[in-house]
Amino acid sequence: MVLIFKIATYNMLKGGTKRVHWKRMLLEHDVDLLLAQESFAQNQHLPQLEFSQLAGRSIWNAAGNNKWGSAVCSKSGQLKRVAIRGYKGWVTGVRITDADWQPEGTSTLVVSVHAPNGPGSYRGQVNKILDRIARVAKGDDVIVGGDFNISISTSAASDRPVHKGNLAVQLRLQEEFGLINCWQAANTDQPIPQTLRWTGDRTIPYHCDGIFVPAHWQERLCSCEVLSGPEWDALSDHNPVIAEFDSVES
Repeated sequence: MVLIFKIATYNMLKGGTKRVHWKRMLLEHDVDLLLAQESFAQNQHLPQLEFSQLAGRSIWNAAGNNKWGSAVCSKSGQLKRVAIRGYKGWVTGVRITDADWQPEGTSTLVVSVHAPNGPGSYRGQVNKILDRIARVAKGDDVIVGGDFNISISTSAASDRPVHKGNLAVQLRLQEEFGLINCWQAANTDQPIPQTLRWTGDRTIPYHCDGIFVPAHWQERLCSCEVLSGPEWDALSDHNPVIAEFDSVES
């Protein structure tokens, strides 16, 4: 029997007003590691019984004065908050050990990113966030996912030009952090799917949400998809991204 480990990232839109987003991910889609953005805290999303089964399994902070923020939830392992200075609630870092999906004795820094606007535009903020992540990684494997608010697709996969600064961010994730873009690695030469139905033009396949994992995980990567359709349109202006991997041998 092949065991599957799933990672998802999902911007839930101003807290997730229908509050079914976590249930859809963790229970209905059986996600093992959830990176959430614009989410209310876990206990506001899950019924009490389901919350009790997952108690202590997430770390969340509000972003600024908002009632929503970013979170990391892992169904297994030990979770320890890692501060990403200057981005509390926009970026949530968690060091995870002893999870079912990790090789024994390893540590993984998992970072849920929601890039805010600020000096240097979204791209400048993403680069500053990567600077802060680099300072706290300490040799761990790193998983970075979320809403980057810039295109994370290559020019070859996009039907419109990708800014050279965005391509530089992608190259930095690859070369400095040793990461691969799960959707791109699993869907070679495929047109990019839309992850944000932005109000400027809802028809443009703007692809700003994604999951980046260590390159040595690539041989374990089974698939990566963007969930879409009317039910997802009703929940958020972003679409969830789910990557599936073969589990490590115990």
